[in-house]
Amino acid sequence: MRRNIHFNILLLLLLVEAMSVHAVAQIPDRTLYQSISLDEYLKRVGEGNLNYLAEKLNVSIADAEMIAQKVLPDPEVGFEAGHETFSLGLSYSLELGNKRGARIKLARSQMELEKLILEQSFQNLRAEAASLFLEAVLQRELLEVQQSSYQYMLQLSQSDSLRYVAGEITENDARQSKLEAVTLLNAVYSQEAAYQSALVVLNRQMGMAADTLYIPLGHWDELNREFYLSELIKVGLDNRIDLFTAQKNTEVTSRAYKLTRAERRPDIGLSVSYEKDWNRFFPSARSATVGVSVPLAFSNINKGAVKAAKFRISQSEIQEKDIEQQIQAEIMQAWFSYEAEKKKVVQFKSGMLGDAQKVMDGMVYKYKRGETNILDVLVAQRTYNEVQQEYLETMKGYAVSLVELEKACGIWDIRF
Repeated sequence: MRRNIHFNILLLLLLVEAMSVHAVAQIPDRTLYQSISLDEYLKRVGEGNLNYLAEKLNVSIADAEMIAQKVLPDPEVGFEAGHETFSLGLSYSLELGNKRGARIKLARSQMELEKLILEQSFQNLRAEAASLFLEAVLQRELLEVQQSSYQYMLQLSQSDSLRYVAGEITENDARQSKLEAVTLLNAVYSQEAAYQSALVVLNRQMGMAADTLYIPLGHWDELNREFYLSELIKVGLDNRIDLFTAQKNTEVTSRAYKLTRAERRPDIGLSVSYEKDWNRFFPSARSATVGVSVPLAFSNINKGAVKAAKFRISQSEIQEKDIEQQIQAEIMQAWFSYEAEKKKVVQFKSGMLGDAQKVMDGMVYKYKRGETNILDVLVAQRTYNEVQQEYLETMKGYAVSLVELEKACGIWDIRF
């Protein structure tokens, strides 16, 4: 009789536990969720990332500054009056050495440099955003692993409770499986928070509020690529924006040098004035004068500014060569990392996941037959979870290494 009462109470507790878990899962959430692909996500990042939009204005500013350099010197009007006479004059500064043309060319090169800097910034932003997208995919799949493990252990715990009532296992085994289920449920809660946080980061990259979270779509198996190092180095030297930026910077320093030399040429001042007295409208005494002024440019003896501008050209040329070497080194490092991650993926796909699953299933089978204890099952379960997590993290590392490799080469054809 007492055994039947114990059994009925246990069934009631299991029912309450199942209902409470279901109730927790059904808590209403006001946050909206939408699915989003990698291409659409990167498009929205380019259109809405606030930091990138702010950097876009640098191009507009440089364009406005180029227009400002087209302005000509303003003429000056002078008026002088005395007791008997007054004079009216007009003066103008005539620039020599094509200073205006040199300023316009320098401003145009600076605007083109800003465009290259903006494009390089977008490439860096795209790679960073793609890595965050992959991180969100990883957190989503880790959550699925944790949920699957919890559901599996919950079913085993419920089964052990019934087996304990039936006298097939000890109370300690039943308690141990229940504790493991509770532990896995806590892990699910933690992983849910990590996943939600990753989704919030995606919204931040797109410049959007967190009232609607976007669930990343994609599969790891779609990222299988083959590259050859020698070809990648050539592609990188032909496509890297930072190399183009260094070359354009050399052009900017060259034009700045030409402007510095042009500004050393003195400007000629031209003036015209007309003088007459106040006695009558057509006075008998009036005069007109024309003048030319040429400054004595003794300051041109000091050639420090010219030498500094010339040194900047040499400096930019050295920096350009340094970037070429840096590009080659970055491509090689990214390629080695990519190949290493690809080998890790092959290892997992060669049977590690399947073997871990078979070990766990075998332990559970033995446990249900009474041939082993619950601790062996828990060890096998945790090993299987760790293998799954390592596999997902390896796939994410492989995907990130692909992103970094294409970023190092200045290309982008990733489809996920």
